Amino acid sequence: MAEDQTIYNAPYYHGLLPREDIRVMLKRNGDFLVRTTEPKPGQPRCFVLSAMFDEKLEEAGVKHYVIQTRNGQYVIERFAFARITEMVNWHLTKQEPISKDSIVSLKTPIIRQSWELSHDDIQITKKLGEGAFGEVSLGTLRRSSGETVNVAIKQAKLENMTKEQIKEITREARLMRRFDHPNVVKLYGVAAGREPLMLVLELADKGSLDSYLQKNETSVTQKVEMCMGAAWGVEYLHSKNVIHRDIAARNCLYSEEKVKISDFGLTQEGTVYAMDPKSRVPIRWLSPETLRTAMYSQKSDAYAFGILCWEIFSNGIEPYPGITVAEVNIKVKDGYRMSMPTGCPPEMWTLIHDHCWVDSPNDRWSMTQVTKRLEQITNLPRPKGDQNAVTEALESTMPPPHFDGTSSKLARKSTKNAEGRSFKKGKPKKRQQSSTGPPKSNAPR
Repeated sequence: MAEDQTIYNAPYYHGLLPREDIRVMLKRNGDFLVRTTEPKPGQPRCFVLSAMFDEKLEEAGVKHYVIQTRNGQYVIERFAFARITEMVNWHLTKQEPISKDSIVSLKTPIIRQSWELSHDDIQITKKLGEGAFGEVSLGTLRRSSGETVNVAIKQAKLENMTKEQIKEITREARLMRRFDHPNVVKLYGVAAGREPLMLVLELADKGSLDSYLQKNETSVTQKVEMCMGAAWGVEYLHSKNVIHRDIAARNCLYSEEKVKISDFGLTQEGTVYAMDPKSRVPIRWLSPETLRTAMYSQKSDAYAFGILCWEIFSNGIEPYPGITVAEVNIKVKDGYRMSMPTGCPPEMWTLIHDHCWVDSPNDRWSMTQVTKRLEQITNLPRPKGDQNAVTEALESTMPPPHFDGTSSKLARKSTKNAEGRSFKKGKPKKRQQSSTGPPKSNAPR
């Protein structure tokens, strides 16, 4: 039979909604919504009515009813209807229980949240490429206020994805909904009512940070400010009790002279995470303890942040140039660290080498300590909207600054690099590349 199209416009229809979100939305007896299950290859997806029958049991008090089709009509157990919306309206009006056991009656439809977007409000204008789960495109989003904004859109065709892949992409979106910071890429929302699933993200017009650095000449001052922005972003994520696990220039975006942390595919909630030894991981960005024990912590992110700073001052090239992944694995565990990039200010190198790349995570600085030092170096105020306060306890453990003479703060004017060329802050010059150019900073797996 033809699929009921009217359900898509029902305010209580949520599309592909993970159970982790259902248990948050259904709070009182009689709360209900309609959703879909993950599609199976060659089969139409099922509609499901989820309703709370005993709020005292919390998640266990929710019933999930698969809406079946019989003889061209929709039915759960007792009554058949031409449309799902008619079924819902009838049960709401008559207060007839959904099933023969008379446990569940519908009382309050739970409408879509602000992050649950309609496909009708999204317009794709240009395909950019392929991502891990599907196409990545430019487009526009019409927001509830009537404002239209330019966005980046990740599309995923669910019928071509495994159940685990679907869980992964919805998990990433659920994490990103928690974040709101100028140095973290914003998720506007998810369109999950029908195929394809769309993640709608803030558009960073300069693209990935590694690519930007490779193509544009950037002053030392700008590079330090890039490090500052990235530090604020990572510190904010840590304040939200997560570990990013993949801090790297390729996973940062650049827009409006701001670095924005992106790509949360490996991000985990909590402060410690034990990695599956079989997982593919970016070896060149891993801390010594992660290489030794497969354990991640927020201090592992601080180590990777040091690698990110090295990438920034090395114009976006891949870390450990000329060294294989296998050699990196051995050498880093044995205490090897990369040398200072040309043009890196001494106070920045002290921060990277002596505080981010310390072998023991117990002796390594936290991202709060890193941001405090960078704020002293740059004299930059925290961005508006950054409400992540530094606690007195952390401040009390902060070592005193030890800058080099009068160069403790970078002059906020044109700065000369090692070759004597003056780079003024403003529109960057295009970097002249050889035919091969610097290597693309893709994570070795």
